Amino acid sequence: MTEQTGAPSRPLGDADFFAPGSQPGGSATPGAAAGFRLSREAMTAELGNLQKLRTRIDAQLDAAVPMWSIISPGQDPASLRNAAASNKSGDFYRGHLVRESTYLSTVINKMRAALGIHETTDQQAGTAVNQAGQGPI
Repeated sequence: MTEQTGAPSRPLGDADFFAPGSQPGGSATPGAAAGFRLSREAMTAELGNLQKLRTRIDAQLDAAVPMWSIISPGQDPASLRNAAASNKSGDFYRGHLVRESTYLSTVINKMRAALGIHETTDQQAGTAVNQAGQGPI
């Protein structure tokens, strides 16, 4: 996969999400910390929307494997160049989908933490790693 320039290296930086009553000690005021404040109901609703969006993006990633897995029909220079160009374009698309899914995972995990929802995401991380490393079919 080709690395794209201009994108932030740390999605959301140090920003967090805050829901009333989610702070240690019961305080709903995070002090000077940067972040987003939402009601518990609004955050729960948005969390569901973001999880659905991430599922759709991950499904697109699975369905798009042929876009970066094109095998040249011949060994002549034109066929090889066209297959390489098509695979390069597909790699960029894959890169965008992986970045979108990773960014959404970051937001989702921060929202879940703010809501006090703690579940393992190892399986989700393993799926993303496997999808990112898919080669020619």
